[in-house]
Amino acid sequence: MKSFLMRLARKVLESVLQQLMQQFNVIQEQALAPIKKIIASSVVDWKGEGADAFREELTSLLSPQISRIGTGITSYHSNLGKARDLIDRADSTARNLVNSKLRSIAKFY
Repeated sequence: MKSFLMRLARKVLESVLQQLMQQFNVIQEQALAPIKKIIASSVVDWKGEGADAFREELTSLLSPQISRIGTGITSYHSNLGKARDLIDRADSTARNLVNSKLRSIAKFY
């Protein structure tokens, strides 16, 4: 049985992981999607060197930066998940060691 503190820490971590993914979705929906729409509509509505330069600027500067933020969030989410699993394994191993020692002591007496 997991201790109260471990259960609480796990719930907090799960909440953080959920919020990270919500932020990732916000970036995708509110930043990247409108930029893609602007680029697509500017192809139809705006011609010339200025239009090409504008699209190139958006494509080469903003989109990769926003994508990099999303990649960072995804990586952070993955690393936190791995840390959670490692903590669970360490807790289980420690619990098993303590129980084993307690059984050994009980057998001695």
